[in-house]
Amino acid sequence: MAKYRDIADAIREKIKSGEYTSGQKLPYEYLLCVNYHCNKETMKKALEILVKEGLIIRRRGAGTFVKELNVSENNETVRMRSLSMRFEGHDVTSDIKVFEVIPSDKKIAEKLQIDEGDFVYHIIRNRSVDGKPYCVEITYIPLYRLVNLKADVLKDSLYKYVINQLHMTVQSCHLKITSALSTILEQSFLGLGEGEPYIQEEQTTYLSNGSVFELTFNRRHYADFEFQTVIVEQ
Repeated sequence: MAKYRDIADAIREKIKSGEYTSGQKLPYEYLLCVNYHCNKETMKKALEILVKEGLIIRRRGAGTFVKELNVSENNETVRMRSLSMRFEGHDVTSDIKVFEVIPSDKKIAEKLQIDEGDFVYHIIRNRSVDGKPYCVEITYIPLYRLVNLKADVLKDSLYKYVINQLHMTVQSCHLKITSALSTILEQSFLGLGEGEPYIQEEQTTYLSNGSVFELTFNRRHYADFEFQTVIVEQ
């Protein structure tokens, strides 16, 4: 394992054990480099992992702090990333188009933090809410995570299965929003015309041990997408 991942594991453990408490400022980066016998670039990569996991935050001119995240916030993170939980009480359906195991390419392997060529589930689902097409969902999961995954599970909520049946704990999700010109894959389900774009939510989900659980691309009709956030001065 790369040294920066070992360092990220060590700092993560200190956060979970309470040695670094919620809201506490971490030691200066140069001190961390001394403590973990590494250079600045290695430490930067280690801290970036923890930022993506939602365990620490950087404040310009102030330093790096352990993120203050309570249980309700963590549950809301899971809820907002799971379509079935997000639309609880509505009729959420999944039409499985692709369910296969393939070797990972370099790009997918890097995002899942596995070796290139390691096997992953490749899943494509057309997902609807109350009978209306909502998104084309493309998911990659390391095979070793869910060795005996069945197609029946994918017809319902994968998150509910992972949390309730396998007792895994989702720690955080890293979300990236982009757009691209649609292909026949999106056009046929979302009703997009040739040359029209889709909006994509690229979601990387982390478990409580800091490892990546899945990489999902949710592609939606550009006219149905809305993003809102609240920025609080600290």
